[in-house]
Amino acid sequence: MSHRRHISPMSIVLALGISWTVAAANGSMNWRLPANKNFPLVGGNWGNQRYSTLDQINRSNVKKLGGAWMMHLEDGKTAGNIQATPVIVDGVMFVSSGLGNIFAIDARRGALKWKYRSDATTGTTTHRGVVVAEGKVFAGQRDNTLIALDQESGTLIWKTRLAEAGRGFTTAPAVYFDGLVYIGVAGGESGVRGQFGAYDARSGKEVWKFWTLPGPGEIGHDTWEGDSWKHGGGPVWTQPALDPDLGLVYIAAGNAGPDNDGQDRGGDNLFTASIVALDLKTGAYKWHFQEVHHDIWDYDNSAAPVLADISYRGRLRKILMHAGKTGFMYILDRSDGKPLVGIEEKPVPQERRMKTAATQPFPVGDSFVPTCPEAGSVPAGFKSSCIFGAYWDEPIVMSPGTQGGVSWAPMTFSPQTKLTYVAANIINSAQSIRRQVWDEETQRFKTLGEGTGFFRPGGQPRAGTLTAMNPTTNKIVWQKRTKFPIGTGSGLLSTAGGLLLHGESDGKVVAYNINNGDLLWQFQTDAGADAPVATYQVDGEQYVAVLCGGSGFQLSQRGDSLWAFKLGGSLPQAPAPPEPPLTQPPRR
Repeated sequence: MSHRRHISPMSIVLALGISWTVAAANGSMNWRLPANKNFPLVGGNWGNQRYSTLDQINRSNVKKLGGAWMMHLEDGKTAGNIQATPVIVDGVMFVSSGLGNIFAIDARRGALKWKYRSDATTGTTTHRGVVVAEGKVFAGQRDNTLIALDQESGTLIWKTRLAEAGRGFTTAPAVYFDGLVYIGVAGGESGVRGQFGAYDARSGKEVWKFWTLPGPGEIGHDTWEGDSWKHGGGPVWTQPALDPDLGLVYIAAGNAGPDNDGQDRGGDNLFTASIVALDLKTGAYKWHFQEVHHDIWDYDNSAAPVLADISYRGRLRKILMHAGKTGFMYILDRSDGKPLVGIEEKPVPQERRMKTAATQPFPVGDSFVPTCPEAGSVPAGFKSSCIFGAYWDEPIVMSPGTQGGVSWAPMTFSPQTKLTYVAANIINSAQSIRRQVWDEETQRFKTLGEGTGFFRPGGQPRAGTLTAMNPTTNKIVWQKRTKFPIGTGSGLLSTAGGLLLHGESDGKVVAYNINNGDLLWQFQTDAGADAPVATYQVDGEQYVAVLCGGSGFQLSQRGDSLWAFKLGGSLPQAPAPPEPPLTQPPRR
């Protein structure tokens, strides 16, 4: 069997900085550059760097940061998993609740301008944000639709169906470029055939669609056994990255389906657990890199890719970085998908009945979480294994687990320090087979027998890591162990003021020194601060904003509050909510 995993029709193009030169179609819009007064995208810019050039709030004065204003989005009621990044455009903040409701808010005072109430009733209650362009607010909805609202009034302009309601769901934020809105559909474990598409911003009409599971005659189709590609997953959980200079959009495709039963889907199962580069205008395939072959561990790509331009061995390189649930950082040349520092195919344990891949990619450098269970973390009576362990019907505890490593939390790249910063989970999982077969009548996977599948045994420790990594070596520069797992939470925002901003699951919003990870400031809010932080400037004042509503993934206190902070802010801290557990609760 060949284990050459890379297909590359493109030549290497080198550049310094984010030197994108293609003119934007939307007037003065230039989302190539880092965020400044506005925070126009959930990723800060098209490269998902989540870096702001604002420095009014900095290491020397961050202790003076206080509450500027706070508001409740849903009248104090629980509003799903709150994971949206505030998007701020010309003094107006646009946010969403986990229910898919959209809000426009005066970013200086916290006054509601309008609210769009979603009519979607199916799908997950997780929503990760919006994008604003051409006088419209674009957002996915949990029933697999894409909507456009009037930016000034919140009136619905158009609605487009992305996929059948109830077959998967849409959690990802949309991204806009040159008249097109880009978004994908999630839910790989529910029998979907993964997709990502571009839609006309004026009408909502589909311009192109890329199936993450290739059909007959397409590149990668031969990596699927029989017809398993038709319902084999490959969801898109989060937003893409864009490089207009190369004319490419980069997507992170997720888990295969069924997620922990590989018996009927022999092969590498492209493009699951892969980074895929597509033509911005046509959706044509350009290259891919698969991080996990024939994934049976739920090590899917759930975090957004990040772009940067760096000097490497005396040459200027355009790179893509992606942090995996595996605990590995994958660093690629984004012009052709070839590994930059190096990624080695290594043999892994085998289970013939699961049709495991003979090798898996191991990046050269450091992992940012342990890739074997830590001492004392495996409950009595369980066998254990390091990453990519083989399993069948006896549960085996592995690390990272299904929610280990980076399980969505966005990372940041600072052009100032030239380092990447990662928020991750240290969480084990017990893995065993749960037999699932496709049922043509119900068009769903049907479970046979009493297998347990993935679960987290009660009493296991839950923790995390905050890590600075050098993309030229893929080595750790500094690392802090965190009290709570942070890889499915707020992620990180870096600023020119020398700060890393982050929300904790106990409701604290914190600022770290970007040079060493030392805590400089914290502020107690009323619910889990598990959504990404944004920063912006209005009337000469810099603000920091974050949604605090908790998340089932983080086991944190639920709520619906939106907080903003500024230097000298006088709004007091809130009473502390109950802390999330530091060990895994017993199975119900």
